[in-house]
Amino acid sequence: MKELIRKSFSKSTQFYEKEAIIQRKTAKLMGEYIQKFDGTGVDLGCGTGFLVDFYKEKDVIGLDLSLKMIKKYKQKNPNAIVGDIENLPFKTESVDFAVSNFSLHWTDFERSVFEIFRILKSGGKFYFNVPIKDSLSIVNKILNYENFNFLTEGQIIGILQKYGFAIEKYYVREFQISFKTSMLFLEHLHKTGSMIGKKGKTLGEKKKIIKQFQSYKKPVILNYKTLFVLAEKN
Repeated sequence: MKELIRKSFSKSTQFYEKEAIIQRKTAKLMGEYIQKFDGTGVDLGCGTGFLVDFYKEKDVIGLDLSLKMIKKYKQKNPNAIVGDIENLPFKTESVDFAVSNFSLHWTDFERSVFEIFRILKSGGKFYFNVPIKDSLSIVNKILNYENFNFLTEGQIIGILQKYGFAIEKYYVREFQISFKTSMLFLEHLHKTGSMIGKKGKTLGEKKKIIKQFQSYKKPVILNYKTLFVLAEKN
């Protein structure tokens, strides 16, 4: 699964800056708080660098699973490495803050939280956003099954508290984009690396998914129900 995610986002790199409209919006919403952080930080799942403008004067390391994404990111911030959020290549209690924009749903969230807690210093800040359950609802309608394992708001807050994070602030925002056809919508998902669900891993599954999208003849609204959380390591 992890290799599929890596390949999907590597393929989308050339389109990502233009196509990832919602991801850019969520990054802007995070900007005000990020500018207040001090010390050394990490941008987890940094992609092409939508958050860079908000911390470019700070000491921040970008980390992403995709080498192609990292190469693009380095055009904005040369301080970046290829790495896995579930197994972070940083020493215990070595960073002051961690940020993540629209990335953690591609990981084992609980394992990622464990790792982020480990690398943060006492009092370190963790600020992120992640789509939650009821996102991409139109995909479920077209395919007639739930293709994405989005966690609920309660599950995410519970995991953070389980590992010792104090929740300072959290809120939910919903974002939408309209498409005239289902195939334009499917193209957008591919160009943002976002079509990796429970099915679609084999050629046969991919062909079936395309056929189901082709048969859907109505306009489409993409939706992401997105949870923003500011937490602190106790």
